[in-house]
Amino acid sequence: MNFGIIKKAIVSEKSFQMAAGSKFCFIVDKKTDKKMVAEAVAGLFNIEVLDVNMSNYIGKAKKSKKGPGKRSDYKKAIVTAKMGQKIDLFEVEKDGKKEKPEQDKKSKVNEEKSSRETTVRVREKKSNYQKRVSGS
Repeated sequence: MNFGIIKKAIVSEKSFQMAAGSKFCFIVDKKTDKKMVAEAVAGLFNIEVLDVNMSNYIGKAKKSKKGPGKRSDYKKAIVTAKMGQKIDLFEVEKDGKKEKPEQDKKSKVNEEKSSRETTVRVREKKSNYQKRVSGS
């Protein structure tokens, strides 16, 4: 089993709604097929895979100041697991309430604290600069 074929899980509102129905979304290597994805997911997450749907996405052409560019192409796999089985990467809604792992709550609090500290530092630098400019 080659576990390197699964690049990352897709984290979005739609994927969390699908996770409630035991369907999970992943971005996978472009050269993989359904059988390889099913084996890798079953091996990594210890679940029984019933079905795999796959889609190829072509990157969108974009323009920027630096010139023309392109988003990367990717392949998406939607894995259907046996009902009742879940993957811990996805938070699932139960009775209208979301379950969140403890790590998410702690990291969110730390992010809020760091963003407040950054805001205070920026304000201090701005006021110091304005004092220097007006004093000169």
